[in-house]
Amino acid sequence: MKKGFLGLVALKNKRINDTLHTLQMVLNRKYTHIAIVKEHTLINKKIVKTVMLSRKRNLFTIQSIETYLSQHNATLIQNGYPFAETKLSDLILKDSDTIEASLLVSRKTKRYINRIIVKGYQKFPKRLISDFSSPKQVYNSKTIATLEQSLKSIPFIKQTKEAEVLFKKDSTSVFLYLEKIKTNTAEGLIGFNNSTNDQLELNGFVNLKLQNNLDRGETFLLAYRNDNGDQTQFSTSIDLPYLWKTAIGLNSSLRIQRRDSTYQRTSLNAGLFYKPNWNSSIGLNYNNENSTATGDNIDTEDFIKNGIEVQAELIKITADRLMPENLVIRTRLGINNRELENENEKQFNFHATFLKLWHLNKRSMFFNKLTSYYLQSNNIKFNELYQFGGLGSIRGFNQNSIDSSFYTTLATEYRYRLNNQIYLHSILDIAVFENFNTKKLDKLYSYGAGIAILTQAGILNLSIANGRFEDAKVDLSSTVAHINLLINF
Repeated sequence: MKKGFLGLVALKNKRINDTLHTLQMVLNRKYTHIAIVKEHTLINKKIVKTVMLSRKRNLFTIQSIETYLSQHNATLIQNGYPFAETKLSDLILKDSDTIEASLLVSRKTKRYINRIIVKGYQKFPKRLISDFSSPKQVYNSKTIATLEQSLKSIPFIKQTKEAEVLFKKDSTSVFLYLEKIKTNTAEGLIGFNNSTNDQLELNGFVNLKLQNNLDRGETFLLAYRNDNGDQTQFSTSIDLPYLWKTAIGLNSSLRIQRRDSTYQRTSLNAGLFYKPNWNSSIGLNYNNENSTATGDNIDTEDFIKNGIEVQAELIKITADRLMPENLVIRTRLGINNRELENENEKQFNFHATFLKLWHLNKRSMFFNKLTSYYLQSNNIKFNELYQFGGLGSIRGFNQNSIDSSFYTTLATEYRYRLNNQIYLHSILDIAVFENFNTKKLDKLYSYGAGIAILTQAGILNLSIANGRFEDAKVDLSSTVAHINLLINF
């Protein structure tokens, strides 16, 4: 039949033995084309529309007609008609090699996703997926695939089985099978290095993250840092997304920094953000910062800052427990009014971070993190500078040991995966910053190696790096070792 012998007739079936039969057939006329002359659209078994079609535009070969019908029906299904049927009817066999036929399209009822029912994790914050059950959300396989892909980007859930669909006469329900995952983390770092008097110095920090413990998708962060006893930092923040079941969220943060006997600085931020999906957000913050000079340094002075800041964020993670990071993009643009004792000044600040893990092959990966901070002001004080150095910026230097109003760092690693629990990595970091004293740009370099191990508690990272200025000679005594442990609980 697929070769065009629609008038084929079987005349005689003769049995020769138990395994062999002969069949006599008459092929009759061979048809090579089918011309679709009409298209009937049916809804609830009633023809609601008939369209006369041009033969030239709807002439198909016998071999291609099945593919055409399948594609036509697939298009209807993707447009929200999962029970659509497309077939030929009213076939007219003519004396020529062309058959005339009508196209019968039964669309039935168009389907929209009316409800999404979560099984397993009953307190799941459904606002994360409410966009998929809006009155205009058409049901099709693409929508379900997009929904399941969005679930994979949410770190505190796991899909235990594929989504299922229940069709009723007047509704379509999608069932999701989810399990809650604990994503709380505690991260600690201990750094070892030689001081100027050849004594061993310790520095480090502790970061705590609590996420979705109230089943609202909230994130609470707390961090404490002690850098060689010269300065301490304490910071805390909270993000509350999807207030009143909307895509609007609230965030606030507090940061206190004390620099030996030189100054103390306190920053308070609060604002709103729009979160269209779990991976991305954009927001507007109000900032208040004040600093008190506690020493006799002529470059420090009491000040108060007030301003606004626009921030945007895109984060993508994977299910790989050893290397979950995939992509991070963060930007912040702000305008502040700084009040000194005798003058006011407008300031501009810019922060940006780009992190990406490139998968070269099954075992080899390339990691890079680009970070840039900039403060534009005509009269910058020492107690408003940014600090960088150490883990998170440029390794091989003490944590937060360098002060500057502008710096850009590029941290790179070549990672070689030994197995699912261990990878080795190189360290090659570069930094450019403005020296506060000379007002000139200086360059920093660091190199080293490390190992990361996935333990039952979390990820343990051991690394060693040597950092130097551009014109300085290599000095092994300036080598810094870092021990970092990220605990999941």
